[in-house]
Amino acid sequence: MAGSSNTKTEPSRVLAVSFYYPPANNPRAVQVSRLLEHVNLSTMLICGDDYATDDRIDRAGTLLADDLPHQILRVPFTQPAWKKVSARIANQFHIRLWDKTPDRYRDWKPAVLRALNEHLSGYRPDIIVTFGSPMSDHLIGRELQQKYGVPWIAHFSDPWIENPFKNYSWLSRTVNLSLERDVVEAADRLVYTSSESVDLVMDKYSDRVRQKARVLSHAFDPHLFDSPDMNGRAPIVIRYLGDMYGQRTPAPLFRALESVGQTTPELLQGLQIEFVGSIADFNLSDLGFDELPPGLVTFRPTVPYLESLALMSSADGLLVIDAPATTSVFLPSKLIDYLGAARPVFGITPPGTAANLIQELGGWVADPSQPAAVDSGLQSFVAYLHQRRKALGEPWGDPIVRSRFKADSVACAFEKIVAELV
Repeated sequence: MAGSSNTKTEPSRVLAVSFYYPPANNPRAVQVSRLLEHVNLSTMLICGDDYATDDRIDRAGTLLADDLPHQILRVPFTQPAWKKVSARIANQFHIRLWDKTPDRYRDWKPAVLRALNEHLSGYRPDIIVTFGSPMSDHLIGRELQQKYGVPWIAHFSDPWIENPFKNYSWLSRTVNLSLERDVVEAADRLVYTSSESVDLVMDKYSDRVRQKARVLSHAFDPHLFDSPDMNGRAPIVIRYLGDMYGQRTPAPLFRALESVGQTTPELLQGLQIEFVGSIADFNLSDLGFDELPPGLVTFRPTVPYLESLALMSSADGLLVIDAPATTSVFLPSKLIDYLGAARPVFGITPPGTAANLIQELGGWVADPSQPAAVDSGLQSFVAYLHQRRKALGEPWGDPIVRSRFKADSVACAFEKIVAELV
Protein backbone atom coordinates (compact mmCIF):
# COMPACT_ATOMS: atom_id res chain seq x y z
CA MET A 1 0.00 0.00 0.00
CA ALA A 2 1.39 3.37 -0.98
CA GLY A 3 2.26 5.65 1.90
CA SER A 4 0.94 9.17 2.12
CA SER A 5 3.24 12.12 1.53
CA ASN A 6 3.48 15.04 3.92
CA THR A 7 5.76 17.04 1.64
CA LYS A 8 4.88 20.74 1.81
CA THR A 9 4.68 22.55 -1.48
CA GLU A 10 6.95 25.59 -1.50
CA PRO A 11 5.38 28.89 -2.62
CA SER A 12 6.19 29.98 -6.16
CA ARG A 13 9.12 32.38 -6.55
CA VAL A 14 7.82 35.63 -8.00
CA LEU A 15 9.99 38.38 -9.43
CA ALA A 16 7.80 41.50 -9.23
CA VAL A 17 8.53 44.91 -10.75
CA SER A 18 6.72 48.02 -9.54
CA PHE A 19 8.36 51.41 -9.74
CA TYR A 20 5.76 52.81 -7.35
CA TYR A 21 6.00 51.40 -3.85
CA PRO A 22 6.00 52.94 -0.38
CA PRO A 23 7.30 55.44 0.67
CA ALA A 24 5.65 56.82 -2.49
CA ASN A 25 2.24 58.04 -1.32
CA ASN A 26 0.11 57.26 -4.34
CA PRO A 27 -2.62 54.70 -5.08
CA ARG A 28 -0.42 52.40 -7.16
CA ALA A 29 2.20 52.10 -4.43
CA VAL A 30 -0.45 51.28 -1.84
CA GLN A 31 -2.25 48.71 -3.95
CA VAL A 32 0.89 46.82 -4.96
CA SER A 33 2.14 46.63 -1.36
CA ARG A 34 -1.29 45.43 -0.21
CA LEU A 35 -1.43 42.63 -2.76
CA LEU A 36 2.10 41.45 -2.04
CA GLU A 37 1.44 41.53 1.68
CA HIS A 38 -1.43 39.07 1.48
CA VAL A 39 -0.39 36.57 -1.20
CA ASN A 40 1.23 33.28 -0.24
CA LEU A 41 4.13 33.68 -2.67
CA SER A 42 7.88 34.02 -2.28
CA THR A 43 8.31 37.50 -3.72
CA MET A 44 11.39 39.39 -4.79
CA LEU A 45 10.28 42.95 -5.50
CA ILE A 46 12.19 45.44 -7.65
CA CYS A 47 10.94 48.97 -6.95
CA GLY A 48 12.00 52.61 -7.21
CA ASP A 49 14.17 54.35 -4.66
CA ASP A 50 15.07 57.96 -5.43
CA TYR A 51 11.74 59.52 -6.27
CA ALA A 52 11.25 62.66 -8.30
CA THR A 53 10.72 65.82 -6.29
CA ASP A 54 7.02 65.95 -7.12
CA ASP A 55 6.35 62.47 -5.75
CA ARG A 56 4.62 62.51 -2.37
CA ILE A 57 6.38 60.58 0.38
CA ASP A 58 4.75 58.79 3.33
CA ARG A 59 7.30 57.36 5.76
CA ALA A 60 4.61 55.61 7.81
CA GLY A 61 3.65 53.69 4.69
CA THR A 62 7.28 52.63 4.31
CA LEU A 63 7.28 51.06 7.76
CA LEU A 64 4.21 49.02 6.84
CA ALA A 65 5.60 47.91 3.48
CA ASP A 66 9.09 47.08 4.70
CA ASP A 67 7.59 44.70 7.26
CA LEU A 68 6.08 42.51 4.55
CA PRO A 69 7.19 38.89 4.07
CA HIS A 70 9.18 39.43 0.88
CA GLN A 71 12.54 40.74 -0.25
CA ILE A 72 12.92 44.22 -1.71
CA LEU A 73 15.58 45.59 -4.03
CA ARG A 74 15.25 49.36 -4.38
CA VAL A 75 16.77 50.72 -7.58
CA PRO A 76 17.33 54.49 -7.90
CA PHE A 77 15.83 56.34 -10.83
CA THR A 78 17.98 58.98 -12.53
CA GLN A 79 17.86 60.82 -15.84
CA PRO A 80 20.74 62.43 -17.71
CA ALA A 81 20.80 66.22 -17.33
CA TRP A 82 20.50 66.73 -21.09
CA LYS A 83 17.31 64.70 -21.20
CA LYS A 84 15.74 66.70 -18.37
CA VAL A 85 16.51 69.95 -20.21
CA SER A 86 15.22 68.53 -23.50
CA ALA A 87 12.02 67.34 -21.83
CA ARG A 88 11.38 70.82 -20.40
CA ILE A 89 11.86 72.39 -23.82
CA ALA A 90 9.63 69.79 -25.47
CA ASN A 91 6.95 70.37 -22.84
CA GLN A 92 7.15 74.13 -23.39
CA PHE A 93 6.46 73.69 -27.09
CA HIS A 94 3.92 70.88 -26.55
CA ILE A 95 6.15 68.27 -28.22
CA ARG A 96 5.94 65.71 -25.43
CA LEU A 97 7.27 62.47 -26.85
CA TRP A 98 10.13 61.22 -24.65
CA ASP A 99 8.13 61.36 -21.42
CA LYS A 100 5.08 59.79 -23.08
CA THR A 101 6.59 56.73 -24.74
CA PRO A 102 5.35 55.33 -22.51
CA ASP A 103 6.36 57.69 -19.65
CA ARG A 104 9.33 59.45 -18.07
CA TYR A 105 10.41 56.30 -16.21
CA ARG A 106 11.60 54.48 -19.32
CA ASP A 107 15.17 55.34 -18.33
CA TRP A 108 14.74 53.20 -15.22
CA LYS A 109 15.00 49.97 -17.25
CA PRO A 110 18.83 49.89 -17.69
CA ALA A 111 19.29 50.51 -13.96
CA VAL A 112 16.97 47.61 -13.09
CA LEU A 113 18.77 45.21 -15.42
CA ARG A 114 22.16 46.25 -13.99
CA ALA A 115 20.89 45.81 -10.42
CA LEU A 116 19.65 42.31 -11.21
CA ASN A 117 23.04 41.32 -12.63
CA GLU A 118 24.93 42.83 -9.70
CA HIS A 119 22.76 41.77 -6.77
CA LEU A 120 20.66 38.83 -7.96
CA SER A 121 22.88 37.06 -10.45
CA GLY A 122 22.00 33.63 -9.04
CA TYR A 123 18.29 34.30 -8.58
CA ARG A 124 15.85 32.31 -10.74
CA PRO A 125 12.12 33.09 -10.50
CA ASP A 126 9.22 30.81 -11.36
CA ILE A 127 7.18 33.71 -12.71
CA ILE A 128 7.47 37.44 -13.44
CA VAL A 129 4.84 40.04 -12.52
CA THR A 130 5.00 43.67 -13.62
CA PHE A 131 2.71 46.42 -12.33
CA GLY A 132 1.85 49.40 -14.50
CA SER A 133 1.55 52.28 -14.26
CA PRO A 134 4.11 53.40 -15.02
CA MET A 135 3.86 51.34 -18.19
CA SER A 136 7.66 51.33 -18.37
CA ASP A 137 7.45 48.51 -15.83
CA HIS A 138 6.00 46.33 -18.57
CA LEU A 139 8.89 47.13 -20.90
CA ILE A 140 11.15 45.80 -18.17
CA GLY A 141 8.94 42.73 -17.93
CA ARG A 142 9.49 42.03 -21.62
CA GLU A 143 13.25 42.05 -21.06
CA LEU A 144 12.97 39.81 -18.00
CA GLN A 145 10.77 37.33 -19.85
CA GLN A 146 13.48 36.95 -22.46
CA LYS A 147 16.21 36.78 -19.81
CA TYR A 148 14.64 34.08 -17.62
CA GLY A 149 12.32 32.25 -20.01
CA VAL A 150 9.48 31.98 -17.45
CA PRO A 151 5.80 33.01 -17.59
CA TRP A 152 4.98 36.70 -17.27
CA ILE A 153 1.91 38.47 -15.85
CA ALA A 154 1.39 42.12 -16.87
CA HIS A 155 -0.90 43.90 -14.40
CA PHE A 156 -2.57 47.15 -15.56
CA SER A 157 -4.08 49.55 -13.04
CA ASP A 158 -5.54 51.58 -15.94
CA PRO A 159 -5.88 51.15 -19.69
CA TRP A 160 -2.76 52.13 -21.65
CA ILE A 161 -3.85 53.57 -25.00
CA GLU A 162 -7.47 54.25 -24.05
CA ASN A 163 -6.64 56.28 -20.91
CA PRO A 164 -8.36 59.67 -21.52
CA PHE A 165 -6.09 61.43 -19.01
CA LYS A 166 -2.98 60.85 -21.14
CA ASN A 167 -3.83 63.29 -23.95
CA TYR A 168 -1.68 61.48 -26.51
CA SER A 169 -0.73 63.25 -29.72
CA TRP A 170 -1.05 61.24 -32.93
CA LEU A 171 2.69 60.48 -32.76
CA SER A 172 2.87 59.46 -29.10
CA ARG A 173 -0.31 57.41 -29.52
CA THR A 174 1.20 55.56 -32.46
CA VAL A 175 4.37 54.75 -30.52
CA ASN A 176 2.43 53.68 -27.42
CA LEU A 177 0.11 51.48 -29.43
CA SER A 178 3.15 49.65 -30.77
CA LEU A 179 4.58 49.28 -27.23
CA GLU A 180 1.26 48.06 -25.83
CA ARG A 181 0.85 45.55 -28.65
CA ASP A 182 4.31 44.12 -28.00
CA VAL A 183 3.51 43.71 -24.29
CA VAL A 184 0.07 42.13 -24.65
CA GLU A 185 1.22 39.79 -27.39
CA ALA A 186 4.19 38.59 -25.33
CA ALA A 187 2.76 38.40 -21.80
CA ASP A 188 1.18 35.14 -20.65
CA ARG A 189 -1.55 36.83 -18.60
CA LEU A 190 -3.00 40.35 -18.74
CA VAL A 191 -4.62 41.57 -15.54
CA TYR A 192 -7.05 44.51 -15.40
CA THR A 193 -9.08 45.94 -12.53
CA SER A 194 -12.49 45.69 -14.21
CA SER A 195 -14.32 43.72 -16.87
CA GLU A 196 -15.11 47.04 -18.57
CA SER A 197 -11.36 47.68 -18.96
CA VAL A 198 -10.90 44.24 -20.50
CA ASP A 199 -13.67 44.89 -23.02
CA LEU A 200 -12.31 48.31 -23.92
CA VAL A 201 -8.67 47.31 -24.33
CA MET A 202 -9.19 43.89 -25.89
CA ASP A 203 -11.62 45.16 -28.53
CA LYS A 204 -8.67 45.86 -30.85
CA TYR A 205 -6.94 42.51 -30.32
CA SER A 206 -7.54 38.94 -31.42
CA ASP A 207 -9.44 36.34 -29.42
CA ARG A 208 -6.10 34.67 -28.65
CA VAL A 209 -4.92 37.79 -26.82
CA ARG A 210 -8.27 38.35 -25.11
CA GLN A 211 -8.17 34.83 -23.67
CA LYS A 212 -5.12 35.86 -21.65
CA ALA A 213 -7.02 38.68 -19.86
CA ARG A 214 -8.15 38.36 -16.25
CA VAL A 215 -9.94 40.72 -13.84
CA LEU A 216 -8.44 41.44 -10.42
CA SER A 217 -9.86 44.28 -8.36
CA HIS A 218 -8.13 46.58 -5.95
CA ALA A 219 -8.39 45.57 -2.30
CA PHE A 220 -8.80 47.02 1.18
CA ASP A 221 -7.33 45.76 4.44
CA PRO A 222 -10.07 45.73 7.13
CA HIS A 223 -7.44 45.76 9.90
CA LEU A 224 -6.38 49.30 9.00
CA PHE A 225 -9.75 50.93 9.72
CA ASP A 226 -11.03 52.27 13.02
CA SER A 227 -14.62 52.53 14.21
CA PRO A 228 -14.88 56.07 15.65
CA ASP A 229 -17.70 57.03 17.99
CA MET A 230 -20.19 59.07 15.94
CA ASN A 231 -22.57 59.66 18.88
CA GLY A 232 -23.50 63.30 19.38
CA ARG A 233 -20.96 64.70 16.95
CA ALA A 234 -21.68 67.74 14.81
CA PRO A 235 -21.58 68.72 12.01
CA ILE A 236 -22.45 66.02 9.50
CA VAL A 237 -19.27 65.58 7.44
CA ILE A 238 -19.03 64.42 3.82
CA ARG A 239 -15.52 63.88 2.47
CA TYR A 240 -13.88 63.44 -0.90
CA LEU A 241 -10.38 61.97 -0.64
CA GLY A 242 -8.12 62.09 -3.68
CA ASP A 243 -6.80 64.47 -6.30
CA MET A 244 -8.72 66.67 -8.71
CA TYR A 245 -7.21 67.32 -12.13
CA GLY A 246 -8.07 67.57 -15.82
CA GLN A 247 -11.79 67.06 -16.39
CA ARG A 248 -12.28 65.64 -12.90
CA THR A 249 -13.47 68.76 -11.07
CA PRO A 250 -15.83 69.60 -8.19
CA ALA A 251 -18.00 71.73 -10.53
CA PRO A 252 -20.93 69.21 -10.71
CA LEU A 253 -21.06 69.08 -6.91
CA PHE A 254 -20.89 72.87 -6.56
CA ARG A 255 -23.79 73.27 -8.99
CA ALA A 256 -25.86 70.71 -7.10
CA LEU A 257 -25.12 72.33 -3.73
CA GLU A 258 -26.25 75.69 -5.07
CA SER A 259 -29.46 74.10 -6.36
CA VAL A 260 -30.17 72.26 -3.10
CA GLY A 261 -29.56 75.49 -1.18
CA GLN A 262 -32.29 77.15 -3.21
CA THR A 263 -34.86 74.34 -3.07
CA THR A 264 -34.27 72.56 0.25
CA PRO A 265 -31.87 74.75 2.27
CA GLU A 266 -32.63 72.86 5.47
CA LEU A 267 -30.59 69.91 4.11
CA LEU A 268 -27.45 72.05 4.18
CA GLN A 269 -27.89 73.01 7.82
CA GLY A 270 -25.23 71.37 9.98
CA LEU A 271 -23.44 70.01 6.90
CA GLN A 272 -19.76 70.28 6.02
CA ILE A 273 -18.12 68.97 2.85
CA GLU A 274 -14.36 68.49 2.87
CA PHE A 275 -11.97 67.84 -0.01
CA VAL A 276 -8.71 66.14 0.99
CA GLY A 277 -6.02 66.15 -1.70
CA SER A 278 -4.65 68.21 -4.53
CA ILE A 279 -6.98 70.54 -6.43
CA ALA A 280 -4.40 71.18 -9.17
CA ASP A 281 -4.56 74.74 -10.50
CA PHE A 282 -8.33 75.06 -10.79
CA ASN A 283 -9.92 78.48 -10.41
CA LEU A 284 -12.58 77.57 -7.85
CA SER A 285 -14.49 80.77 -8.50
CA ASP A 286 -14.98 79.73 -12.12
CA LEU A 287 -16.31 76.36 -10.92
CA GLY A 288 -19.03 77.96 -8.78
CA PHE A 289 -17.39 77.91 -5.35
CA ASP A 290 -18.18 81.57 -4.62
CA GLU A 291 -21.91 80.89 -4.97
CA LEU A 292 -21.92 78.53 -1.99
CA PRO A 293 -22.55 79.44 1.66
CA PRO A 294 -19.28 80.30 3.45
CA GLY A 295 -17.78 77.32 5.26
CA LEU A 296 -19.96 74.71 3.54
CA VAL A 297 -17.05 73.38 1.46
CA THR A 298 -13.46 73.32 2.76
CA PHE A 299 -10.15 72.06 1.39
CA ARG A 300 -7.11 70.47 2.95
CA PRO A 301 -3.91 69.07 1.41
CA THR A 302 -3.00 65.44 0.86
CA VAL A 303 -2.46 63.49 4.08
CA PRO A 304 -0.49 60.29 4.80
CA TYR A 305 -2.27 57.11 3.80
CA LEU A 306 -3.23 55.86 7.26
CA GLU A 307 -4.58 59.29 8.14
CA SER A 308 -6.68 59.21 4.97
CA LEU A 309 -8.26 55.94 6.13
CA ALA A 310 -9.06 57.49 9.51
CA LEU A 311 -10.71 60.44 7.75
CA MET A 312 -12.82 58.05 5.71
CA SER A 313 -13.89 56.15 8.82
CA SER A 314 -14.83 59.31 10.75
CA ALA A 315 -16.93 60.79 7.91
CA ASP A 316 -20.69 60.46 7.76
CA GLY A 317 -20.58 60.06 3.99
CA LEU A 318 -18.03 59.78 1.20
CA LEU A 319 -17.88 61.16 -2.34
CA VAL A 320 -16.61 59.79 -5.63
CA ILE A 321 -16.31 62.39 -8.41
CA ASP A 322 -15.18 61.37 -11.89
CA ALA A 323 -14.74 63.14 -15.20
CA PRO A 324 -17.67 63.08 -17.62
CA ALA A 325 -17.60 60.21 -20.12
CA THR A 326 -19.95 57.99 -22.06
CA THR A 327 -18.64 55.02 -20.05
CA SER A 328 -15.98 54.92 -17.35
CA VAL A 329 -13.83 51.80 -17.00
CA PHE A 330 -11.86 53.09 -14.01
CA LEU A 331 -12.03 51.43 -10.59
CA PRO A 332 -10.76 54.16 -8.23
CA SER A 333 -8.63 52.68 -5.48
CA LYS A 334 -10.09 55.22 -3.06
CA LEU A 335 -13.54 53.75 -3.72
CA ILE A 336 -12.25 50.37 -2.56
CA ASP A 337 -10.85 51.99 0.58
CA TYR A 338 -14.29 53.57 1.07
CA LEU A 339 -15.63 50.02 1.26
CA GLY A 340 -13.25 49.39 4.14
CA ALA A 341 -14.50 52.50 5.93
CA ALA A 342 -18.09 51.23 5.55
CA ARG A 343 -19.60 54.70 5.13
CA PRO A 344 -22.39 55.67 2.69
CA VAL A 345 -21.12 56.63 -0.78
CA PHE A 346 -22.44 59.06 -3.38
CA GLY A 347 -20.80 58.73 -6.78
CA ILE A 348 -20.93 61.58 -9.28
CA THR A 349 -19.62 59.29 -11.95
CA PRO A 350 -20.55 58.16 -15.48
CA PRO A 351 -22.09 54.77 -16.19
CA GLY A 352 -19.48 52.04 -15.86
CA THR A 353 -17.25 50.34 -13.33
CA ALA A 354 -17.47 52.69 -10.35
CA ALA A 355 -21.18 53.40 -10.83
CA ASN A 356 -22.00 49.69 -10.98
CA LEU A 357 -20.09 48.96 -7.78
CA ILE A 358 -21.64 51.85 -5.84
CA GLN A 359 -25.10 50.70 -6.88
CA GLU A 360 -24.27 47.14 -5.84
CA LEU A 361 -23.34 48.46 -2.41
CA GLY A 362 -26.64 50.28 -2.11
CA GLY A 363 -25.25 53.77 -2.69
CA TRP A 364 -26.24 56.78 -4.77
CA VAL A 365 -25.05 57.44 -8.33
CA ALA A 366 -25.50 60.33 -10.76
CA ASP A 367 -23.90 61.03 -14.13
CA PRO A 368 -21.84 64.27 -13.88
CA SER A 369 -23.16 65.34 -17.28
CA GLN A 370 -26.76 65.34 -15.98
CA PRO A 371 -27.22 68.21 -13.47
CA ALA A 372 -30.79 67.25 -12.55
CA ALA A 373 -29.66 63.73 -11.62
CA VAL A 374 -26.79 65.11 -9.53
CA ASP A 375 -29.21 67.46 -7.72
CA SER A 376 -31.64 64.64 -6.96
CA GLY A 377 -28.91 62.23 -5.91
CA LEU A 378 -27.32 64.77 -3.57
CA GLN A 379 -30.66 65.58 -1.94
CA SER A 380 -31.39 61.91 -1.31
CA PHE A 381 -27.86 61.25 -0.06
CA VAL A 382 -27.79 64.16 2.40
CA ALA A 383 -31.30 63.38 3.68
CA TYR A 384 -30.19 59.81 4.36
CA LEU A 385 -27.11 61.02 6.26
CA HIS A 386 -29.29 63.21 8.50
CA GLN A 387 -31.52 60.23 9.26
CA ARG A 388 -28.57 57.87 9.74
CA ARG A 389 -26.97 60.25 12.23
CA LYS A 390 -30.06 59.96 14.38
CA ALA A 391 -30.04 56.17 14.17
CA LEU A 392 -26.23 55.80 14.53
CA GLY A 393 -26.52 52.78 12.17
CA GLU A 394 -24.28 49.80 11.61
CA PRO A 395 -21.41 49.64 9.08
CA TRP A 396 -22.86 50.64 5.72
CA GLY A 397 -22.84 48.73 2.43
CA ASP A 398 -23.85 45.25 1.30
CA PRO A 399 -21.53 42.96 3.30
CA ILE A 400 -21.38 40.35 0.54
CA VAL A 401 -20.23 42.95 -1.98
CA ARG A 402 -17.70 44.42 0.46
CA SER A 403 -16.24 40.98 1.21
CA ARG A 404 -15.23 40.51 -2.44
CA PHE A 405 -12.75 43.36 -2.10
CA LYS A 406 -11.08 42.34 1.13
CA ALA A 407 -7.33 41.87 0.74
CA ASP A 408 -7.40 38.15 1.52
CA SER A 409 -10.05 37.50 -1.15
CA VAL A 410 -8.20 39.47 -3.83
CA ALA A 411 -4.88 37.84 -2.91
CA CYS A 412 -6.48 34.40 -3.28
CA ALA A 413 -7.75 35.36 -6.74
CA PHE A 414 -4.26 36.50 -7.74
CA GLU A 415 -2.72 33.24 -6.51
CA LYS A 416 -5.13 31.36 -8.81
CA ILE A 417 -3.90 33.40 -11.78
CA VAL A 418 -0.32 32.54 -10.87
CA ALA A 419 -1.27 28.87 -10.49
CA GLU A 420 -2.56 28.86 -14.08
CA LEU A 421 1.02 29.40 -15.26
CA VAL A 422 3.28 27.73 -12.68
